[in-house]
Amino acid sequence: MSDKVVKKIELDNVTFYYDDEKVISNVSLEINEGEFIGIVGDNGAGKSTLLKLIAKIRKPSFGKVENNFTKVSYLSQINMGKKNSFSADIREIVSLGLKKKPFTFMTKNDWKKVDETLEHFGIKEISKKRLDEVSGGQQEKVRLAECLINEPDLLLLDEPTSGIDIETREEIKEHLSHYQKRTNATIVMISHLKDDFPSQARFIHLNSKGEIIND
Repeated sequence: MSDKVVKKIELDNVTFYYDDEKVISNVSLEINEGEFIGIVGDNGAGKSTLLKLIAKIRKPSFGKVENNFTKVSYLSQINMGKKNSFSADIREIVSLGLKKKPFTFMTKNDWKKVDETLEHFGIKEISKKRLDEVSGGQQEKVRLAECLINEPDLLLLDEPTSGIDIETREEIKEHLSHYQKRTNATIVMISHLKDDFPSQARFIHLNSKGEIIND
């Protein structure tokens, strides 16, 4: 019987430049399976860049990134000022989390799972609306539902609670906390506010030079 593969993320002396500007500086860290990681720091500290390096969306200028998770969902920041022209309704958008692309055949059980997910996130009553027809908090719930419906073992979230009301932020925090405890998924999340993270979170602080600092 083969040994179970240990899932983890490792960054070894990672540095990243945008053009000539150093954004991430000599970052080394290890994230283990089942951890909830909070990345915090001021604007311009490189938090989003660090998340993209972990997701392998960006490649480091120097150093090495190892990530052997196989079922990954990445949630980028939402641009509240950009009008969404996607004609699909919310039910169809959430279904993309199962099939990853539109117009893919969905079974009856697939749609049942979509409806259960909509119900779980409290957005079933708006399922026939387009994304630009609902509030910012509801949009964030829709995007999170799309990310979680396929039960990833690694969830990467770039400020999912930014610009939304306190009640919705608390709801999202509870959804994430329960999901992580239920599935033992690894979650890495960015936010400016420590209150947006559940109690099990371990924090990584970045300073203005893109370096990890201790509390």
